[in-house]
Amino acid sequence: MRKLLLVLFICFSCVTIAQNTPKIITGTVFIDSIATQDVHIINKKMAIGAVSNENGRFEILATENNVLLISHLNLEYKEVTLTKEHIKTKNIVIFVDSKTHMLDEVVLEKQKSILEIDTNILTNTPIVNAKTLKLPYANVIQPKDEKTVKIESGVAVSLTGLINALNGTNKRKKQLKKITVEDRSIEKIRKHFTDGFFVYQLKIKKENINQFLQACISKGIINLYNKDKVLELTAVLIENSKTSPYLLENENIRVTKK
Repeated sequence: MRKLLLVLFICFSCVTIAQNTPKIITGTVFIDSIATQDVHIINKKMAIGAVSNENGRFEILATENNVLLISHLNLEYKEVTLTKEHIKTKNIVIFVDSKTHMLDEVVLEKQKSILEIDTNILTNTPIVNAKTLKLPYANVIQPKDEKTVKIESGVAVSLTGLINALNGTNKRKKQLKKITVEDRSIEKIRKHFTDGFFVYQLKIKKENINQFLQACISKGIINLYNKDKVLELTAVLIENSKTSPYLLENENIRVTKK
């Protein structure tokens, strides 16, 4: 009798463990009955994700009752709970209604160089110098200074000052280039994950998504994105969202269909 109970206990334990072991689930996402590429599927329980291919197909690790968060630029936010049948067949088909979301256009204004001349200001400007002012030293020839150079405007400029000015200009150009590259990378990452992922999964305010990503740059998110390490990038974003100052005040988000 004891042996029979032991056998039954072992069998029951094996079944329970087998049910809780993550399995690879293959799925297909349809938007308005059309298989769609670049749809993001996030397993909220396991904090991992996948992206559908050109045929709308994807693969993701999951167990029974795991919730999959589905998001895309052109579809409504949706959550799907995996049933016992999904785990058994290792397959799921997801249908979502389309909905267009427009992103605000970002325009970067080019910074002007410190040596740039505003023609609007200088047009028809009267010439002011020692001769026009009829100063007593107007015709005095100044000694040649090897440390000065003459630019096209006729103004003598200290060579040391000019070098420092050029160095400052180059530094500002490098800073502007770095900021521009970072801004472009942030927009690419935002577009890749879609606003639905940040708002509904990470609980980040929509108007603060860019600030949140900016704060995550030091965590190497741009490098991870450029190396196509999507899962590692997703994990970094999820981890940093937990202590982000840009979290939604109300986490009970309701999606109202238009």
